[in-house]
Amino acid sequence: MALPQVLVVGSGPAGLVLALSLAQNGIPLRIIEKRSEFHQSQRGAGVQPRSIELYKFLGLYDEIKAGSIPVLPIRNYKLPGGREVESVVTLLPPIEETPGVPYPNPLMIGQDHAESILRSHLDKFGIEVERSTELVNFQQDHDGVTAEILKRSDNDKETKETARFDFLIGADGARGVTRKQLGLTFLGESTSTHSLIGDVFVKGLTTDAFHSWRPSDTKAMLVFRPTEIAGLFYIILSATDPADYPKISASKENLQEFVNTLTNRDDIIIESIRTLAEFRPSVRMVNKFGEGRAFVVGDAAHVHSPAGGQGMNSSIQDSFNLAWKLSLVCKNVSPLSILDTYSDERLPIIQEMLAKTVEVHKKILEGVENKNTQAAWDRPKSLNQLRVNCRWSSILVDEQVEDHEGAKVVARNAYGSETDDQVRAGDRAPDASGLVNIKSNEKTSLFSILKPTYHTALLFNPPTTELPVLLDTFATWPSETVRVIVVLPKGGSLATDLPKDAAVLEDREAHAHQTYKQMVDGGFPVVIIRPDGVVGAIAKGTAGVNTYQKKLFTV
Repeated sequence: MALPQVLVVGSGPAGLVLALSLAQNGIPLRIIEKRSEFHQSQRGAGVQPRSIELYKFLGLYDEIKAGSIPVLPIRNYKLPGGREVESVVTLLPPIEETPGVPYPNPLMIGQDHAESILRSHLDKFGIEVERSTELVNFQQDHDGVTAEILKRSDNDKETKETARFDFLIGADGARGVTRKQLGLTFLGESTSTHSLIGDVFVKGLTTDAFHSWRPSDTKAMLVFRPTEIAGLFYIILSATDPADYPKISASKENLQEFVNTLTNRDDIIIESIRTLAEFRPSVRMVNKFGEGRAFVVGDAAHVHSPAGGQGMNSSIQDSFNLAWKLSLVCKNVSPLSILDTYSDERLPIIQEMLAKTVEVHKKILEGVENKNTQAAWDRPKSLNQLRVNCRWSSILVDEQVEDHEGAKVVARNAYGSETDDQVRAGDRAPDASGLVNIKSNEKTSLFSILKPTYHTALLFNPPTTELPVLLDTFATWPSETVRVIVVLPKGGSLATDLPKDAAVLEDREAHAHQTYKQMVDGGFPVVIIRPDGVVGAIAKGTAGVNTYQKKLFTV
């Protein structure tokens, strides 16, 4: 077995997605976890539509979907009494899927459950998370990183190890070693929110809605959220005096007393507590996402209020952005400098994300206090993250825009405009259903083709005279870094023979041509989609393809 090239520190969603993406790219790695036991909490349960798509590309969608529940309404109960429903808040009205957006609705799956699915797929590559294993220190030089690792056995015996890696990735959270030793800043502030959160087994509540109580004369609050596990509820509670939290969380009996008193009910039975801890979110982020050969992802790079459900999703999208670039560098086909674009692309997105979560957090607090409950929970569509973009990135090619400075002007909003439907380089590539493989007659979709292991080049009905030149151009790319797809309109045909790894798809329902119509009709029939599902290039022909190739590869 090849020596590991990458050390991933931390086995939360960000670390696991990074590790699995690297493994699928054939990159040898180790992933270590300081804790002796895996995460056991529902925290970070909301999966936004864009993250669902990434799980699809990783081959996890069916398992994530099967283990999830939809986002449920909030049922607010009138006090005193605690039984009569005062109002019902619809968090996210269901949205119909479209050919370009097959997963428009968020899902809820416990973070611990999602992590177990990710670990099971890592197991297929012979990669196991090394528990009770801690990064103590590291030094890096021009050629790699030397890590000092401490492993604790079941009997608390400690073993020290020094190991060499090409790269180190810190997915070790806000208190982790990686960011601190890199000397990255983590500026921001703590929020005013102070609560208890956790997982409890409960009897006496239905599972068709969140259940919420908030007395009008105090700042106390209690919410039970159903989970995908029978009888298990995620609990959020605020006491009038946060000094009471240690007592409330000390025993099942104390928690039961708080629930009975706040709800005015005795039919909600706390059967057991799985987790319960104080939570006071901060709003902080790094000044850059890495230095040299060491990088940070997820909570190691940014923390904030959970309002809006952006945190876990942004974390795994950090990892997805970094993984394909890191894989190319580890394969010695891309320069080290391509890794600089990880920070360049993610920093503006995270800056805007923090601003949005602060805004949503304040809106909830103000709305609940003013009894304007529905308005408090209304969400901007942008939180689905489908319009998150990096249009300003230096490694993009967009021949629709005259120059790179022009591209920067086009893209001021990292979360995207809800009124701008024009696809540009740096945007999420929309799906297209109704595609049929001409050779096998099998029906497919674009999202069934995209993978984190290669670029996907879409050639829309290319002229017979130009196709061989385009194919020759893509043949010069490093081995297995691109898959060429010729997309023909309904009834179209192709006389030219294609390489065995290329495919011809007939767009029988015209969804692909309609979705990418502006490029095709505008004379930009070449669309190259990156391994992270982002449009990397929109080109007129071989010149644009060559320009994009030179931005990415050393050979």
